[in-house]
Amino acid sequence: MSIFKIAVNIIVIAGMFYLTFVMALAGWFAGLRKDQAVTLLPENHRNARSTVVQAGFVLASLAIFVLIFYFLWMPLPVSISSTVLIILYAVGFAFFLVGLMITFWARRTLGMMWGISTSRKVKLLQEHQLIQSGPYALVRHPMYLGWWLSVFGLLLIYHTWTLVVLLVMSLFIFYRRARLEDRILADRFGEAWEAYAARSKFIFPFFF
Repeated sequence: MSIFKIAVNIIVIAGMFYLTFVMALAGWFAGLRKDQAVTLLPENHRNARSTVVQAGFVLASLAIFVLIFYFLWMPLPVSISSTVLIILYAVGFAFFLVGLMITFWARRTLGMMWGISTSRKVKLLQEHQLIQSGPYALVRHPMYLGWWLSVFGLLLIYHTWTLVVLLVMSLFIFYRRARLEDRILADRFGEAWEAYAARSKFIFPFFF
């Protein structure tokens, strides 16, 4: 394996680890302890035990998810020449980096307004503000755009069934989640949201 491919693999692993565990999972857990994050299991009261149960459920689900994707890590039935393979590798890495940077930029722009939502529930802070700067000046859901670009880039690099499934699942899940977030924000901010939505795109800049 060339030094370039080794470097790409290290950057990909580090980037995905940060997105999944450091930014998403750790951020959600910290918000859950402060009663500022959505819960994934129904609960009647807030206490330390319920927080541990929620976190345990997420970790167990993540472990099962990783195992399933590990066994689906099989190459797609396509024949690719060495020249095309190199091109796809470079283009895929570029997509991954761009997606990663967009996600980090959006997360930094949101600051304290950031929080994980689900396809059924969004939890806004009482002091929540409508962020319209940075990448949010162009699109309303840049973090989802960044994730899709990153996963698409990984598909071009590794071309496995795992990444096909991950891309399709995330397209469906994040699209539903983004629509729900739009409705919640519209209810909270009213005319300010309508003005913002009129001058920005949903997810893809200048297009949709």
